[in-house]
Amino acid sequence: MIEVEHVKKVINNKNILQDITFKINPGECVALIGQNGAGKTTLLSCMLGDKKINGGKILIHQQSPKTVSNKKQVAVLMQDNVIPTDFKVNELIQFFQSIHDRPLSLEEVRALLQFTSNQENQLADKLSGGQKRLLAFVLCLIGQPNMLFLDEPTAGMDTTTRQRFWEIVQQLKKQGVTIVYSSHYIEEVEHTADRILVLHQGQLIRDTTPYMMRKEETSKLVTVPIKFLSVVQTFDFIEDLKVSKEFIQFKTNQMEDIFSKLQVAGCTINDLEIQNKTLLNTLFDTTRED
Repeated sequence: MIEVEHVKKVINNKNILQDITFKINPGECVALIGQNGAGKTTLLSCMLGDKKINGGKILIHQQSPKTVSNKKQVAVLMQDNVIPTDFKVNELIQFFQSIHDRPLSLEEVRALLQFTSNQENQLADKLSGGQKRLLAFVLCLIGQPNMLFLDEPTAGMDTTTRQRFWEIVQQLKKQGVTIVYSSHYIEEVEHTADRILVLHQGQLIRDTTPYMMRKEETSKLVTVPIKFLSVVQTFDFIEDLKVSKEFIQFKTNQMEDIFSKLQVAGCTINDLEIQNKTLLNTLFDTTRED
């Protein structure tokens, strides 16, 4: 159980976190999302006890995050995690096994990494950026923590390595590991999170689920050829109109009415491209633009 109550954090006279309150139950996978500068990394650091809060309280298992018992149960992968690059992969595995009371076996570590024998015997510095990130993650798991904090964990990973990362996360969820992570990838949040905490300018503005966010607000993103521009410009129920050389794009909540008018203008179903735009889509679009 993680309890965050009325947490406030001030840095250089600026309110970075304001009155943040929520609870995370054992075994939940919670995504922390929001625009750059919303306070996600600061909140994670406060939850770990690495940053001192200016108000409120944070408890993990009803104790301070900094207690020895909590430190032994928690693993962390922050954005700037760096692995020693002048050691071989198998040497790093052996070292991390040696510092934990009940480490994963070598066979278990290999099953998670899925590295080749050559990759295991080469210097960590020779791995790709995504492989280094995956290795850093698996090294965190060697001590078999029951709680994980991950800050932008798949940043820099290629598609294959990212997929492997989330396969491991799904295994951990089945084992009842509590996971708190931040992400800029909508697919990760939609497919892995049990809950979503949305931060905006240091405030928690939403505590919900991917399912509920998809249901809350659904508009259509419509793309039609440029020849229908004069017709589209007469529509009342559109927003975010974008015009390019070949096509027009806009959002609407009145798709049936819009389509009827487009049909009258000669637009066929083959001319249309329609996508759902949910509140979650909108949030991530804004995050990428920030």
